[in-house]
Amino acid sequence: MKPFIFASLALYAISLVSVIIFHLKKSRPLDKLSRALMAAGLLAHTAGLIERIYSTGHAPMASMYETLVFYGWATVLVSVIVIFRYDERSTELVTTPVAMLALIFALLNEKPGGPLTLILKTHWFETHVTASFAAYALFTLAFSGALLYLAKRRGVEEEELRKYQEIAGRSILWGFFFFSASMFAGAVWAYLAWGTYWMWEPKIIWSFIVWFYYAGAMHAYFVKEWRGTGLSAATVIGFFVTLFTYIGVSLLMKSSHSF
Repeated sequence: MKPFIFASLALYAISLVSVIIFHLKKSRPLDKLSRALMAAGLLAHTAGLIERIYSTGHAPMASMYETLVFYGWATVLVSVIVIFRYDERSTELVTTPVAMLALIFALLNEKPGGPLTLILKTHWFETHVTASFAAYALFTLAFSGALLYLAKRRGVEEEELRKYQEIAGRSILWGFFFFSASMFAGAVWAYLAWGTYWMWEPKIIWSFIVWFYYAGAMHAYFVKEWRGTGLSAATVIGFFVTLFTYIGVSLLMKSSHSF
């Protein structure tokens, strides 16, 4: 998988530079080039994941290395959807560096693949983790929209600010849906593995905090009077709460989810 990750990193980096220059010069050829490079990077990234699945015999979700690569892939995927479906070229200025940092951190924590332990050999585990990282990727996109809103809230048209809030709001809505599905699948998996749907351990408690936090944010985005600087700042904070739940808790606190 490593050669594919290096290739995708290089393509993402060149794409990022291209889109930055595109914003500065408004060059249509650079717009098309950055799109093509991002798509090519995603294809290389996908090939790396497929190679990992083939070599280990399971979904790439059993170690910090694998989950970081998968998170980076999911983040780029939602970015590409926004680029090609909505012709939006600003959010990737945030999501692409985040995905690249995830890949770099993954390479620093590279671990050989192997068979799953008995407790992980269930589709509920794969469903739980897939839904989790789909949510994490969407929360990253929401973070991007909110950050751009805060950075550009002065000196740009109201329509553009509304676009960033719309991106953040929709991303939180779908992210909350996937995170809820993740928690349901995780509860079923926990019952099959340990005979209980809930355990008082750091990862599960922090996951509930994330769920509760974004439940509030999701409702707030549907209240017009609540939108604005405060809600965007709360969305940015939510991303770091999610990041701590994913990486911080796994590294700093002992639990069944520790890598």
